[in-house]
Amino acid sequence: MFPKALWMKEWKHNVLISISVLIVFLLSYFLNAVMSLDTWRTMAEQSPQYWEQNKVNEINGLFSPDVFGVIAIGLVILLAGFLIGLEKSTKRHDFSMALPFSRQQMFATKYVFGMLSIVLSFTISFWLAVMVISQSEFSSLLSNVDLWEVFIMPLAVYAFIFAFSMMIGSITGEIKSQIALTFIFLFLPQGLFMLISQLVYVHGGQLNSGNLEPVMTDLFWFMYLSPYMYEQLSVWTPIVALIVASVAGLLLFIKAPSEYTGDFITFRSLHPIFLVGIPLCSVLLGGMLVSSIAPYNSGMTIAVILYWIGATIFLFFSWKITKRLLNRA
Repeated sequence: MFPKALWMKEWKHNVLISISVLIVFLLSYFLNAVMSLDTWRTMAEQSPQYWEQNKVNEINGLFSPDVFGVIAIGLVILLAGFLIGLEKSTKRHDFSMALPFSRQQMFATKYVFGMLSIVLSFTISFWLAVMVISQSEFSSLLSNVDLWEVFIMPLAVYAFIFAFSMMIGSITGEIKSQIALTFIFLFLPQGLFMLISQLVYVHGGQLNSGNLEPVMTDLFWFMYLSPYMYEQLSVWTPIVALIVASVAGLLLFIKAPSEYTGDFITFRSLHPIFLVGIPLCSVLLGGMLVSSIAPYNSGMTIAVILYWIGATIFLFFSWKITKRLLNRA
């Protein structure tokens, strides 16, 4: 299933980014736990009343990755970019296609290499942190945390984001477009809703978000990094999304035309979608940004005029840029 030659190739070119993922998770959990013990001892000795009131928040905060979680997401996307996008941006892709291995084997090797890097790094770091706490005088605090929940939720999201970026890498032709589109599509549901809401608001309306709010929450993947949000979330959402992205990534990688490697998008059939979608989103973004400078008491007319001035400017430039990206200039 995983030929040694393919495995060694991925190891040689991606071992540094894999080690970086491990280091960030160690900082996020293991080192954070070690450092927190001294802080907790000081708090317990100097402010016992404050400590009693906040110790539950402290232990929950330990299992909230915070800034390191954001860095880890960036590295996970970069890992997928190195595995697929960077290879397409260099001559290595042509070399890989000449090897006597099927595309299924190539994708599976890349996928398993990246997934193992994430799962093993996260698992080792997380349970080392638990061991550090359990061996200290604060071991009783672990009873206030659902360890399985705070372990599986963020891990499922990291795995999904990796699989999602691999899927995006299967339709893009180089690493820059893979990383850019991964970030854009990860935030697309919330971003598009915000842009449409501003469009409606500027023109005197109001978009009812009541029915969409649960969906927006479930698809905002950063929520899964905070234990305080787990009551509102289901672990099955990222797991199902992970399965869908993994299968789609494999199928797209198999079908991807090699002759367009190096282009923004390798699938020519997707060009009309991007040719319309990028300028359309740019129109909404430009309108929102320019209309925001309208004076508070200027009235709706000025806001509407500024909105469409911004929309027109952004449409012009985004149309030119999109045609060039898709080699349609």
